[in-house]
Amino acid sequence: MKKLPAKNQWDEKWLRESLWMPFGSMCNLLAQAYQGKEVDEKTFETLARKAFELSGEFTEKAYNRIEPKNTDEPEIPIK
Repeated sequence: MKKLPAKNQWDEKWLRESLWMPFGSMCNLLAQAYQGKEVDEKTFETLARKAFELSGEFTEKAYNRIEPKNTDEPEIPIK
């Protein structure tokens, strides 16, 4: 997987932590699909790796949809 650019510490935090929500959802999907069925270790590892790969792909797509905020203009709170 290629590395995504992190423009600041918050981008880096989002990229590092946001992967786990889609991965958890993929694991839940697998658990429901294979509920009550025997799954050997090799199949489990293959499925887990694929889920991780897909969650990374989904995270990258979501990240690339974000348009960087213009930091040249100060943010003035409205009261």
